[in-house]
Amino acid sequence: MKKIVIFFAVFIITFLPAKADIVKVSADDAVHLALENNLELQAKRKEIDILKQEVKMANALKNPQLQSSVLVGNIGRSNASQAGVALPIEIAKRGVRKKAAIANLSLMEDKIRQEELNLKLEVMSAYFDVVYMKSVVSILQQREQLYRKMRQVAEAKPKTSPNYEVEKLQSDIKHKKQLISLNKAKANLIYAQFHFNKVLNLKDTSTMYDTRESSLFQEHISLLDIQLPEYSTIEEVAMKYSYSIKIAYDNIDKSERDLSVAKHKPIPDLTAQGGYAFSGDGQYHGAYVGGYFDLPVLYSYRPEIKRAQIILDRAKIDEVSFENKLKFALKEDYNNFKYAKENMGYYKAILKESDNILKMSEQRYANGKTSLLNLFIIENSHQEILNEYISDMQVYYDAYLDLMHNMGHDILLDEKSLDDL
Repeated sequence: MKKIVIFFAVFIITFLPAKADIVKVSADDAVHLALENNLELQAKRKEIDILKQEVKMANALKNPQLQSSVLVGNIGRSNASQAGVALPIEIAKRGVRKKAAIANLSLMEDKIRQEELNLKLEVMSAYFDVVYMKSVVSILQQREQLYRKMRQVAEAKPKTSPNYEVEKLQSDIKHKKQLISLNKAKANLIYAQFHFNKVLNLKDTSTMYDTRESSLFQEHISLLDIQLPEYSTIEEVAMKYSYSIKIAYDNIDKSERDLSVAKHKPIPDLTAQGGYAFSGDGQYHGAYVGGYFDLPVLYSYRPEIKRAQIILDRAKIDEVSFENKLKFALKEDYNNFKYAKENMGYYKAILKESDNILKMSEQRYANGKTSLLNLFIIENSHQEILNEYISDMQVYYDAYLDLMHNMGHDILLDEKSLDDL
């Protein structure tokens, strides 16, 4: 499936009109664009407007009923026809129903905030994937240049030198295979760029957005310039600000309100009646009043009350369970972040040393002091270090995104918010 998507991505990008705009944005700009203009998020925000109307609906009064009975024939001579109004009155139900609707609205508002946070993280993850793939392309381009140079060196050697034909063929095969790998990486990069724009999901599709960073190997990349507080502060902030915990408490509140609604259902409703009656003989006319109750005799609503109680108990257990799991998840993410950050420093130093070894080996091969096979081994080792380095960057950034998911992006970045704890 992915190969098909990549094929169409390459096909589409090849035939895009020349006037299509390519706009480079930072990660923060991309997040802002999505929060303001993402179509799916705009649709989800409409849920709040819907639930606001449901609050009004929950507080609605029953409409009055116009009633009349006209007697015809002989029976009308001794009995009265009548016309009047009946007004159904709910007793002790509207208030609790409105509070339940308000609780549901509060739950949805926090769910939308969670969706906004999820969108931020999805945009940032897609943004990083583009920069990551640019880095892979950069690595493979450097390898392609190296293999091309190695092929040229092998071809330039005297034909009488040992293993001339073998080394010439080996270097040519390596170069061609590298071109294939490079083309695959370019296709994957295009796929990542399309995915990034799909995540943004903006109405204007004539503009393609791209990352400002050209690769993860820049001297200073703000995308990875992340400073975190101590773990104790992170856990304290998460327990206070996590949208998931807020949603868990909202579910408890909503379940309590729903239980209250269920408990009030057995209370009988009153219907008050009144009107005017006309006697059949035309002698005695007058007003009348009446009323009746709905009695919960055949159905007492006990299953609904019990069901609401079970849902409330489940919501309370879910909240405690989530808090327990959240603490372990925070520890896991924090340790992944901490050690990945430390490893990045080691990889940076190793990469510099490996690059020096590779350059010396290239020179030694050009001077005939080492074999092509040894150069291939050293180059492959250098390639592994490069791949491990950017993979560690991905672990580092993913751990950061996971921490943001559990804590809340704005709280994590706004150090002033920590002063309130």
